[in-house]
Amino acid sequence: MSITVFKLGGSLLDLPDLAVRLQNAFSKLGNDRPLVISGGGDAADIVRRWHRTFGLDEERSHWLALDAIRLNQRLLLELIPKLELVPTRQAAQVALSHDRIPLLDLAEFVRTEEALVEPTEWLPHCWDVTSDSLAAWVAARWPADRLILLKSVDLPDAQTDDSEQLASAGLIDSFFPQLTNSIPTIEWINLRQEGDINWQQLNR
Repeated sequence: MSITVFKLGGSLLDLPDLAVRLQNAFSKLGNDRPLVISGGGDAADIVRRWHRTFGLDEERSHWLALDAIRLNQRLLLELIPKLELVPTRQAAQVALSHDRIPLLDLAEFVRTEEALVEPTEWLPHCWDVTSDSLAAWVAARWPADRLILLKSVDLPDAQTDDSEQLASAGLIDSFFPQLTNSIPTIEWINLRQEGDINWQQLNR
């Protein structure tokens, strides 16, 4: 079973027709099966403010931000009844076998996976790593055939769509380029765009 990870940018959570747009994207997968990961958006930004205001260290802020994503996950479960929250690969397989769409409990998955490997295989617990890099890490470890980043903007032109330049422009986090070679295919969709979905592939 080929798995495609959909990383939903938190900036998209204000789209009134988000459920319709997501389901449209899922319908274009063909024989692949989706695994959805929610970004942090406004919920994670609250933790960023706490980090600055209260002087929280990055380790504490990392886990608080992951827990904040759970609020967004709850919203997605309300918006799309076919989604099912899953903490593990096994739970995702069960959901798929029942024609459900797995929504990854990102905090639980990261905690579980980190317990299985040496700390050298963890992502850094800092603000250089956001849900973009976490989704890439999940895609590599699952393993998934594709990672699709659902964003609020188009990729820049062909001269500026490699991951290093995207990170410099603030369109992905600064750690993400270190993970791109571990994923067979990375694509980008501007989910705010009206009309047909435009799939753009990232350069390495």
